[in-house]
Amino acid sequence: MLGKVLGNRYEIISRLASGGMANVYLARCRVLNRLVTIKVLKEELAEDKEFLQRFQREAQAVASLSHPNIVNIYDVGEENGLPYIVMEYVEGENLKEVIRRKAPFSPQEIANIGAQVCAALAHAHEKGIVHRDIKPHNILVTTGGRIKVTDFGLARMLSAPSANVTQSGTVVGSVYYFSPEQAQGREVDPRSDIYSLGVVLYEMATGEVPFKGDNPISVALKHLQEEPPPIRQKNPAIPPELEQVIFKAMAKDPENRFSSADEMRKALTWGDFAELAGPEEEQTRVLYRPRKRKPRLRGWVVVALVAILFVAAGFLLGSILQHSEEVTVPSVTGLPLDEAKEKIIGLGLRYQVHEIYDRKTPEGVIVRQSPLGGTRVKKKRVVELWVSKGPRLVWLPDVRGYPLQEAKAILESSGFKVKDPVSEFYDEKVPAGSVISQVPEGEQKVAEGSQISLIVSKGSPPRQVVMPSLLGLTVEQASKTLEDLGLVLGEIKEEESQEYPSGVVCGQEIEPGTVVSSGEVVDIVRSKGPGPGVKVLPLTLKARDDGEVKIVVRDQRGERVIYQRFHHSGEEITQDVEVFGTGEVQVYFQDELVEKYQV
Repeated sequence: MLGKVLGNRYEIISRLASGGMANVYLARCRVLNRLVTIKVLKEELAEDKEFLQRFQREAQAVASLSHPNIVNIYDVGEENGLPYIVMEYVEGENLKEVIRRKAPFSPQEIANIGAQVCAALAHAHEKGIVHRDIKPHNILVTTGGRIKVTDFGLARMLSAPSANVTQSGTVVGSVYYFSPEQAQGREVDPRSDIYSLGVVLYEMATGEVPFKGDNPISVALKHLQEEPPPIRQKNPAIPPELEQVIFKAMAKDPENRFSSADEMRKALTWGDFAELAGPEEEQTRVLYRPRKRKPRLRGWVVVALVAILFVAAGFLLGSILQHSEEVTVPSVTGLPLDEAKEKIIGLGLRYQVHEIYDRKTPEGVIVRQSPLGGTRVKKKRVVELWVSKGPRLVWLPDVRGYPLQEAKAILESSGFKVKDPVSEFYDEKVPAGSVISQVPEGEQKVAEGSQISLIVSKGSPPRQVVMPSLLGLTVEQASKTLEDLGLVLGEIKEEESQEYPSGVVCGQEIEPGTVVSSGEVVDIVRSKGPGPGVKVLPLTLKARDDGEVKIVVRDQRGERVIYQRFHHSGEEITQDVEVFGTGEVQVYFQDELVEKYQV
């Protein structure tokens, strides 16, 4: 683009910057021989209807504005299919660069710059235009100290449909500076610009933005849920009154902010911390023609006039002395409104009441005041009081049936907090991980910022089963037995065993016969051997009567008959019985158990 001439008039000299949707160039107007700034839509975006509309909207918005604190637009045009805007060239730097170099600013500088931006916004708002992207990068500081607001690329006419969210669903605006309503994608009005300006002034006062985070979403949530850190903790040089002006601009609820940019400008210029906001304008001087000298008044008339002047001076002096008397402003924060009024009036002060929503302060109680308690002021001074209207009631969404993380996101984006930890219960109808119920119930108005309790499903309740014996089974057999009952094989340990051969289960964590829930994890012990040995039990018996004698062995090899013969009464029987591992030897006479031995 360098060296090109746009519209047979504007010669490109150099590139100044490159933004998200346009390149910005320094150019010279050949007709008027002056420097201008030209913003040219990026070539790759010229076919994008959304960007083209935003670019054209900026031209339309700025063209309707004419104010010393707003960058003027001179011309619009198109070159080779690329639209461009010709604007006033501002020699200086943007406020972000100044903040990086010299923050924190003095109270007077903050008030001065803030008041000039307010004047620009007031003019734009009167024309029905909301800027929607107020940030230090879009505030220019001329070499003469004048403030110029620029970049109306996100501006929206108040009469147009809401454009807070683009067609792709992306919230527009700069996350560190945009308002809570912009973070939620809600309708914006001039008070959104006031919030963003409050963030800018906060950064000027402290050298840093009030909310930071690992990603844009975390920053947006802080705009919705958290209060900014006190300015005076970071910079004690900031007067309490200026801090209150900034925090009023940054109120979460638009109803609690300044009602207009002009009201905020007055707050910045009327405070004790302020000085003249903006470079001095040329004052119109009225020249009076010299009047013809009239004849000298008679002596008695002069005496009468002098007497009148003395009386008037006395009254005036008394009034001045009365008004110059100082008193200490009482601290009335936290008091009921009537009690606060009584204290203020009793000290010869006046008051002005503002009603605001506040979820932490009961209705009718003072939330904050200006000037602060303990401040020395002159009598008749107005003390501003912000009295609570109680919590703002907002619509609570019904999140039953939503997965937990999605339910949390819905509630938090609506300005609520989710009580942690959540309660979990079994439910046959609601899938595991989804919300069964909430307290308070959804689909009603509740106090903004309320804590919501969620009950989450653990899925269908487990069935009850009896733990089987796994002893003597292989690991594969044990796993299959557990799986058939809805149980889970857990850790497998190994130990030496004299009772069970190597490779089979010789122990289990849960005793056989225990009632457990399906899904229970069962740890087992696998034998490393050497396994059971053979034990010999010598038996000597006498037959009670004529009949059959039978010897049965039950051991780790199973159950077996090792002896079975007919004997006469009194006949002696001698038999060595082999037992594998541990077991039991049983003696039967005529199929009746008569003796048993544990081995």
